[in-house]
Amino acid sequence: MSIPAIAGLNLEDTFVLAWHRFSEALTFHVLASLLPEHPESSPPTEGEWACYRAGLVHFFGVTSVEGLVAQASVAFATGASGEVDYGCIDGLSLGGPGQYLVSGEFGNVSLAGQGLAVVLAPRPNNSFKPTPLRGAA
Repeated sequence: MSIPAIAGLNLEDTFVLAWHRFSEALTFHVLASLLPEHPESSPPTEGEWACYRAGLVHFFGVTSVEGLVAQASVAFATGASGEVDYGCIDGLSLGGPGQYLVSGEFGNVSLAGQGLAVVLAPRPNNSFKPTPLRGAA
């Protein structure tokens, strides 16, 4: 089963910057790697090999989360300009209706929820075009 909300994202090159568990949500703050076919993709900036955009991978209507490691317990990397990341999203799949499996340095997470949305920050050149949430799965 495919997940429309993540179509056009290269998850294995999407860096996790932070995560937060709320009463009915789980949100990953990411630096998303957009594939050329993604509607918000643009040519990579100088020194980059892909189009990267800050964003959120947001699970909503969450009723249970198992396997999520506390952020303070996870080793992080620091880039040359001081940015911190917790690795990439190693996998994201459906385990059944409303059941998501997501893995990375943050754990092998199984969660039950109503859906998933990806929200991207405006384009860096300020030519912002509103983009609807990319499909709830």
